[in-house]
Amino acid sequence: MKKRDIVKGLINEKFASKAQQRYFYAKCDDASNKEERDWCDRAKEFSDDTPNFKNLPEKVKKESTNPKMKKGELMEYINFKKSGGVKKISKKDIIKENRNRGPQIVEEMDNHERRDVVRYLEYIRESGLLNMFGAHPLLNWNKKDMERWLYGQKQDIESIEYQIEELKDDYEDDNESEIESLEEQLRIINYLLNNKQKIRDILIRTAMVRIENGNGDMETRNVQRVFEKLAKESWLMWTTAIHGH
Repeated sequence: MKKRDIVKGLINEKFASKAQQRYFYAKCDDASNKEERDWCDRAKEFSDDTPNFKNLPEKVKKESTNPKMKKGELMEYINFKKSGGVKKISKKDIIKENRNRGPQIVEEMDNHERRDVVRYLEYIRESGLLNMFGAHPLLNWNKKDMERWLYGQKQDIESIEYQIEELKDDYEDDNESEIESLEEQLRIINYLLNNKQKIRDILIRTAMVRIENGNGDMETRNVQRVFEKLAKESWLMWTTAIHGH
């Protein structure tokens, strides 16, 4: 399999239904603001990658499954939920994890890419969505995976906006701090979603560089293995950059 075919399969997305196509262009509208322009760009990208609109189904049944996780990650998540919710990682825990590792850096990334990946992981930490020891698989997800997972956590955009509106409708002074907290969470979630594909693409490009500089094995299984390994290395790079070792 050629490199360009592998990259295309990992990065490119296309319309899944005619309803989705209409929705994208409706959100695009007249491109009068940044959000609408983003929708226009996304609609064009999906259109370019959709070979035949006539063959699209009218609608696609919504998936009810969560993004794939390895058994160990799934068990960690189950135990985590049983323990009563999100537990934020402490600096002490990170130092203990890195004690024998030394400074970590992904050499195939340039400085801008390292900065973007570290910043993205720091936003995940600030979100409080999960224990950071289990955060690295999120780097491999695409935006749809992230949206589906956030929906399951009731931390999707619509859920948070609904909570904010409910609090505002109560007209209680005591709600002000909670509203501010939710608005900050909304800002973080928007950042994570808007930059999801960018971070995933960085890992894909980095995986290609590593393979080219190594054994040159471009088989899909090997590309996926390197791609997932880089997510773990990026997590270690974040711990070094933010918390030392």
